Amino acid sequence: MRKIFLLIFAVMILMTATVFAAESENYTYVSRDYNYSIVCPKKPNIVPYSIFYEDDKKKGEVLVFENDGYEVKRGWIVNVEAFKSEVVPDFNKSDKKFIDQYLSELKKQGYDELNLIDINSTNKGILGITAKEIEVDEDGDGEIDGVLTTEGQEAVAFFRLPDGRCFSVQLIGTNGLTEEALNEFKKAIGTLKTVDSSSIQNTNSKNDKKDKKDKKDKKDKKDKKDKKK
Repeated sequence: MRKIFLLIFAVMILMTATVFAAESENYTYVSRDYNYSIVCPKKPNIVPYSIFYEDDKKKGEVLVFENDGYEVKRGWIVNVEAFKSEVVPDFNKSDKKFIDQYLSELKKQGYDELNLIDINSTNKGILGITAKEIEVDEDGDGEIDGVLTTEGQEAVAFFRLPDGRCFSVQLIGTNGLTEEALNEFKKAIGTLKTVDSSSIQNTNSKNDKKDKKDKKDKKDKKDKKDKKK
């Protein structure tokens, strides 16, 4: 019953988002619940992680940029407790051989590609592309029983922030893993950072002022065009 209510709630949020989502570029989204910020290609609509996924161990949000009703056409899943730091190599300090071994094991979990990348100039992380086809061992005997074909590929990045928080950001959507979407995604993860509560209000105020200015500029341009007619 709870899941049905949450799904209805998600549909209402996404349908509303289609109407009022801002078109301005480089919108800095700041999460009040999880104290992080990330630069987005435009203003996202925010949906709680729990609405999409029944996993109480994971915490985060889904940033929706494009949708058609309940269908997410382009979005990012931000998981703020993505992995346990003590069991995952430090991508900035660990020996390359150790990291390569970790990637080799991780790839067995359904990835076509896994690479160590520069999240930004001072921080490294892992970027993975999920597989189109996943081999399935249904009875756990070590033998492959079949192949599962996925609906589409997704990209996911794993990395630590300087304060030690373990994040993952996943690119999802029925629009597919296009080059444009992947480039936006790579650029954005390099901007993700921890923010304190005192800066959240200031950042949101700046964003609100920018939105109002963009809307005013569009209205002024429309009014000028109407007058010329």
